[in-house]
Amino acid sequence: MRTSILAVIASFIALLPAASYACKYPEPPSFRSALKDANNVFVFRLDSAEYKREDLGSGAYTAWVEGKISPVQNLFGNPTGYKSIKYSTFWCGGVNLVVGHHYLIATNAKGSNIELVSADGSVLDIDNFYNPAQKKASLRSQLILPVIKAIYGVEPLPASFPPRDIVARTVVQPPPPPPKKPHV
Repeated sequence: MRTSILAVIASFIALLPAASYACKYPEPPSFRSALKDANNVFVFRLDSAEYKREDLGSGAYTAWVEGKISPVQNLFGNPTGYKSIKYSTFWCGGVNLVVGHHYLIATNAKGSNIELVSADGSVLDIDNFYNPAQKKASLRSQLILPVIKAIYGVEPLPASFPPRDIVARTVVQPPPPPPKKPHV
């Protein structure tokens, strides 16, 4: 009898709808699209990051991270005015930047602050591919040299650039893949 009751309860629980959360946001820029429109392309170091939160009332709030950056090496434009970067770390489309890491960014941001959008692909974590003590040698990195060649019209970015594992370093939750086209 007890086993039958437990089986009924287990069956009932299994039929309950599970909580699911949709992850949706506007199409973010890819590194490739950001590079086409960029006024500045450079390597920066994230020096510090601080979580910020604004209460909106009734328990609602908005949160973001503000980080201090140091432009380390310029590839195109003039990044010397950039001092900070603002981004979300929300589970859906958040951007994961690590203090002390080096990043390659293509941006057209105005002023001293760069503001990233959800799942922003314009910034790439190149930390193990860039050594600030060897800037000239770092320009030949597999993540920097193709960008330099593309900026100055030597050759287009390879179709596989940037590698998916590099993109995945900075995007917390990528959007779902585009729908498959039906077979005809």
